[in-house]
Amino acid sequence: MPPRAPSNPDLQVTEESEEQTTMAPKVEQKDAKTMLQPATVKSMYNTFHWELNFYCAVSLAVIYYLTPSEQRIFLHVFFALLSVDAARYYYRRGSMAGVPYTIPFVNLIAMIINPERFWAEMGAISMASKEGLCAQTMVCCQTVFCTDPKLCRQVMTGEETYGLYAHPNAIWLFDPKNLIYLEGDVHKKVRAVLTPALFSEEALLQYANAQEKVCREALAKHAAECERTGKSFDAMVAFRALGARSSQEAFMGPYLTEDMKAELEEDIMTFTMGFLSFPFPYAGGLKKALGAKMRIEKDVIKLVPKAREYIMAGNEPRCLLEHWCVAILEAAKERGCKPTEVHGCTDDDVSRCVLDFLFAAQDATNSGLVYTLDLMQAYSDVFEKCHDEVTKHCGAHGTVAEKVRTSLPYTCKVANQILHHKPPVPMVPHLCRKDNYLDGHFIPKGTVVIPSITYMARSSGHALEFLPDRPDQDTQFVKTVVFGAGQHKCPGRRYAESLLSVFLSVFAQEYQVERVGPRSGPDDFIFFPTLFPRDSNFIVKARA
Repeated sequence: MPPRAPSNPDLQVTEESEEQTTMAPKVEQKDAKTMLQPATVKSMYNTFHWELNFYCAVSLAVIYYLTPSEQRIFLHVFFALLSVDAARYYYRRGSMAGVPYTIPFVNLIAMIINPERFWAEMGAISMASKEGLCAQTMVCCQTVFCTDPKLCRQVMTGEETYGLYAHPNAIWLFDPKNLIYLEGDVHKKVRAVLTPALFSEEALLQYANAQEKVCREALAKHAAECERTGKSFDAMVAFRALGARSSQEAFMGPYLTEDMKAELEEDIMTFTMGFLSFPFPYAGGLKKALGAKMRIEKDVIKLVPKAREYIMAGNEPRCLLEHWCVAILEAAKERGCKPTEVHGCTDDDVSRCVLDFLFAAQDATNSGLVYTLDLMQAYSDVFEKCHDEVTKHCGAHGTVAEKVRTSLPYTCKVANQILHHKPPVPMVPHLCRKDNYLDGHFIPKGTVVIPSITYMARSSGHALEFLPDRPDQDTQFVKTVVFGAGQHKCPGRRYAESLLSVFLSVFAQEYQVERVGPRSGPDDFIFFPTLFPRDSNFIVKARA
């Protein structure tokens, strides 16, 4: 068995320390353990992986029986290699809770085909364990699924021990020079130029105006469609365009034609599907996603010199791209170099980063927008409070962008808690750089450790009940790290909160919502690759 580290009180998660970490009552913590067991999991020995192993065993037995005896030597070698790999998995797993060993590639295929059940069972086993950890192996790679809030933060903030892994396909979909892979001083220098300029109060107000314009147009369109047809619309599909158009307007609006916007929206969708594809870049969905990535970066890189020229002519910035050019020009002046020589801010770097923003803004914010409809229909009292606040300060049809951050505190609080209650991004995988211990369990170098934001929110109590007025609101996302933690914390957090607040303000001001069919349960969601309720069909009506 792998050696266990000496007991470290700073790494132990007891019921007492859990109560100190969250202000939720002890009864609520106990309910979390019982409420979070998905229907597909009856015990830690009755999981998806046991079913996979059963079907694999039957298939291998049939293959062995049909194989001529003189050729079975190859199967014997295969079985021997499986035995070695299984022994290696159980040795490294030690006393940690986990799933049974599964043949390489089988659980990877199962994860792609049925991610909802795959990750729900991992979460259930981890939540039921003492440490909040669950081990498994995927294509001969040891992985550890983590649901304990304290351990999740320890992984995300331990940059020296854990590096951002993101996704098996991310190394192809994101360039190695991408912002998410930069580390240390290089990463800090780029963020020092990027974050203050792109997400200042002035910039956020400009983005909010662009967001409001898009939200009003989209909601009016869907309300008219529902009234004309008498039918619902699929918010997950419809709001994808809303998220895409709002980010395009905010990021590069003055430079985009309608045709370019449509092409960008389609390419971002193709790029997104690359995260749900088999990790083989030479065929299938991943190959298509790489083609979309190249087209997006090619289009964006043409706009960077135009934005720089516009700012150098003495004009005020109108979009994210121009705000970035202002920051780059100031950094170049301070460092005595050309704007294109500022480290991490070349035209290629800017195009890669804009691709990141477009992807995150369309996919993650789409999840938040859909869950806004879901929650506002389920909590009509909260929805009406938002309506009353917006109409009081903005009128029945007045603009909301300029007042959303200063005069609509309750509406902003609701938007903030929607992200706590239904985190869009389910997990943030990290790669262990060196041999390490996690809550006393040995984690060898090369292990993929997966902090689960979804189950972290459940452990802290935020996902159990939607309470905008809860005493432990955690508005800065310290306890529930919806936007990550450490040096790679999402730089676009304030943009995402702005879009959700603006959307909720416009929606509460002028519209009502009805659900079609029963509401999806807490474990009844789909990966796309962010989370969405399985049933996202709604009817939107204009208020009388």
